[in-house]
Amino acid sequence: MSRIQIFGGKRLYGKIHIDGAKNSLLPIMTACLMVPNAVYLNNVPKLSDLSEMLHILARLGCTVNRQGNTVKIEAKNLHTHIIDNQSAHKIRGSIFVMGALLARLGKVQLPLPGGCAIGSRPIDIHLTLLRQIGVKCHYHKDFIHASYTIRRHRKPIILSLDFPSVGATENIIQATTLGILGNTYIIHGAAKEPEIVDLCNFLNQCGANITGAGTDTITVQSVTRLHGTTYTPIPDRINTGSYLIAIAATGGDVTLTNTIPEHQINLLSKLKKIGAKITTTKDSIRIKMQHRNPFHFNIHTAPYPGFPTDLQSQFCALAAMTQGRSTITENLFENRFRYVPELIKLGAKIDIERNQARIKGVKTLSATLTSNICPSSYEIPNAQNCHGTIVTANDLRGGVALVIAALAANGTTTIENAEYIYRGHQDIVKDFRQLGANIVAFDQ
Repeated sequence: MSRIQIFGGKRLYGKIHIDGAKNSLLPIMTACLMVPNAVYLNNVPKLSDLSEMLHILARLGCTVNRQGNTVKIEAKNLHTHIIDNQSAHKIRGSIFVMGALLARLGKVQLPLPGGCAIGSRPIDIHLTLLRQIGVKCHYHKDFIHASYTIRRHRKPIILSLDFPSVGATENIIQATTLGILGNTYIIHGAAKEPEIVDLCNFLNQCGANITGAGTDTITVQSVTRLHGTTYTPIPDRINTGSYLIAIAATGGDVTLTNTIPEHQINLLSKLKKIGAKITTTKDSIRIKMQHRNPFHFNIHTAPYPGFPTDLQSQFCALAAMTQGRSTITENLFENRFRYVPELIKLGAKIDIERNQARIKGVKTLSATLTSNICPSSYEIPNAQNCHGTIVTANDLRGGVALVIAALAANGTTTIENAEYIYRGHQDIVKDFRQLGANIVAFDQ
């Protein structure tokens, strides 16, 4: 079990470079299954989820090589359509393999996917869409078995999502990209997230014919073959938002490079209300925070361009130390408040009723006071004995919320189960340490 230890209360200063978006790279990597030539992906962080996906691709027959932050994937000789049980249970993103393998091989066998326990995430929408294009799907002993014979269509096939699921949209795009030339699929109610646009841009760069990405209607005209390319995914907007919230919580002056500010408009407007000074360029965001103004927030998570569910927990940590009364309503996942009892250990005043958190902001959070050299344990061999207040991460985003709270809190906080955090952050400890935080990681 990994731990992160933080002695909080320090303002942060400096620069952070944002890596490529995990939620873009997962479906882009599976889309490489449809490309027989080499694909080079740049700015790929070393995340456990991405490593697991590369292992899945390799077991299917892809040649996978990494040099620095560039990954080469070549899917010339796939030798199986079966996803092994162990890998699929580790990451939710394994579901994206379905659409790509159905398009390339016409069949797939996949265990029910895993991932963070943030709530029920049924794949019914995925299967409903796939059945609408002729895929035959059934369950057998916790496995999904699917087969697909592509047929020529004289008229466009109209597909409709009852809910703008990001994963289902990405899956049906992949399933219909490769096929019989002239077949057209019109997807109504599609998700509009930037990661959808990124996937479509990648596929188009490989020779696909997809229009409408970023709107609720996407049109896919199938092509018979895709070709290799070199591609750089968008920066991770969730990690960008997490770091912005962290600076708003601690105070300081930090510039985030390799960002897309327009992906953060919703969050930036809220940070400005509590006193953050924000300046942006085409690919950077600078946030200066001297003190937090009291403010009341009413946040409702929603599909893009609404407030992201993946920033809900981080923003709750900030609201907990922003004087005023706020509410956060979680509309997408029912288990997204599992981090709240851990924040309460640091002095947060939060009540949960069904899918809503009611927050009474306090001036500051507090952990157990210890020597301020404790979190420099990379220099002190037995400093792991200096735990302070111990909190536990139960999922990726909730874990990041605890890091933010600990950075701002007075005293020492030890975060257990830090391996969840590494699913989405290549080296969150290094990033915050270079900004001046007293933070260290170690294994128990």
